[in-house]
Amino acid sequence: MRRTAGPLVRLLKCEKGIAALEFALLAPALLALAFSIIVYSIYFTAVIGVRQAAAEGARAAVAGLSSAERVTLARSRAQTVIDNYGSLLGGRALPQITAGPGLTAGTFRVQVSYDMSGSAIMRYGSFVPLPNSNIQASVTVTNGGY
Repeated sequence: MRRTAGPLVRLLKCEKGIAALEFALLAPALLALAFSIIVYSIYFTAVIGVRQAAAEGARAAVAGLSSAERVTLARSRAQTVIDNYGSLLGGRALPQITAGPGLTAGTFRVQVSYDMSGSAIMRYGSFVPLPNSNIQASVTVTNGGY
């Protein structure tokens, strides 16, 4: 005579719905990973944009003959680069662009600072640890001459 298994044993041996259960357990982690990749790629794009703006501003300042002309050229070029990045930087804040004599004699320094605290990734990306929302880059070049 054959004995039928109890309801608990049958439940443990049943494999119906295993795929749905695995999906329910793994989907949140995979979605968080995908959104984290998107959030950090936007952040790193902003970091690269600010660094490029500082470098381009310093490169443009080399062409200036006077200190005032260097400051004007550096700020203008750095602002143009920031504007070209457009919405990729995310925040609506204006960049802080400072240009002037460097820390050592015969040098010129361009510093760009951008606040991303108003961007969507800083507001809605709170489920991942986010870096500092204030991005800064500084480049120093020599004034030129021999």
